[in-house]
Amino acid sequence: MRSNVSSRSPRKPGRRARPERYLLAALLLFGCNYGLRGGGGFPADIDTIYIAPFENQTVRFELGQEIFSELMEQLPRSLGVRLAGEEVADAIVRGTITRYEDVAEGYRDDPAGRALEVAQQQVTVTVSVQVIDTRRNVILWESSSLTGQGQYSPTSQSETDGRAEAVVDLVQRIIDGAQSQW
Repeated sequence: MRSNVSSRSPRKPGRRARPERYLLAALLLFGCNYGLRGGGGFPADIDTIYIAPFENQTVRFELGQEIFSELMEQLPRSLGVRLAGEEVADAIVRGTITRYEDVAEGYRDDPAGRALEVAQQQVTVTVSVQVIDTRRNVILWESSSLTGQGQYSPTSQSETDGRAEAVVDLVQRIIDGAQSQW
């Protein structure tokens, strides 16, 4: 005698497939239809960029060079573009350093118990920045008050350490802003 045992119950006549299955199939078929552009961040026709030295309205004269150097190192790689001269670049990055602050953020008791001592300093650098498409003469991205921050402990580090951290943070925010448009 032959046994007809099945682990699946037979489908009842007139029973419809669940809509979740169709949704899942559609997501699998159409959800993978995307592409990645290496380093992306600008429209496809922006291949070259000129980074202008930032105008510096602060008393920290070295800040302009520090921001410029970090932009030159990070921006082309992160946005997938090459550096070029101002006359031939597809886009220009320019800006103004508008504020520099180095303020105490945290305090602790003096070991001798006489006073409070600074435990943490925070450096803040604020800029106004624009990325301009030179072919269309339009602003691709801008921020009038973009800040980068860095911290340092005055007992073991210097203001230079906090400033370097703030510059790296600021440049990353410029990159993130430029990439946010595409």
